[in-house]
Amino acid sequence: MSHVIQLMQESSISTASESLADAFMKDPLQTYVFPNEAERKRKSPEHFAAILQYGLMFGEVYTTGNSKGAVVWLRPGETDVTPEKAEKGGLGKLPEVLGEAPTNRFFSVLDFLEPYHKNDAGESHWYTMVIGVATSDHGTGVGSALMKPVIDKARSTQTPIYLETAEASNVSFYTKLGFRVIRELAEPESGLKLWTFRLDF
Repeated sequence: MSHVIQLMQESSISTASESLADAFMKDPLQTYVFPNEAERKRKSPEHFAAILQYGLMFGEVYTTGNSKGAVVWLRPGETDVTPEKAEKGGLGKLPEVLGEAPTNRFFSVLDFLEPYHKNDAGESHWYTMVIGVATSDHGTGVGSALMKPVIDKARSTQTPIYLETAEASNVSFYTKLGFRVIRELAEPESGLKLWTFRLDF
């Protein structure tokens, strides 16, 4: 089954953020950030809208024709999310949008992962900030199709790709795309199990 994958426009943020919220409803990291399911359902779309906004401003965002899936990429040399970029790109509003405690839980896990990212990704690399597909489209090849444009770009320049996941079922998805697991980690505060990956050409 073929899928139309295109660069996302700002007008699609709302629909794509709903799809990402649906995709991550049972994700271990999102469940840790929002332990209450009703709160997770209510606030996750705004959470992902901020990430999509950041991606549009400082990276590349691809989506499907119906916005049922989306992927946010940060380009080689632009993978550091500095405080200045975070503020300009909308991530600085997360405490106001999500609440202080969920925001602290979210960034505590990202802060834990950051040294491994810096150490293992290589100086020049593509970074998959987030990828998700609405549950209604799981198993249809949308995820692989979303990854393909940048995998092809990275292959053409022999530039590695780096990403992380907290979802065990994603390990086989990424390894089938050619990624190798770099580390299996346990974040001490949350107890979350995390995997980091790299794809080399």
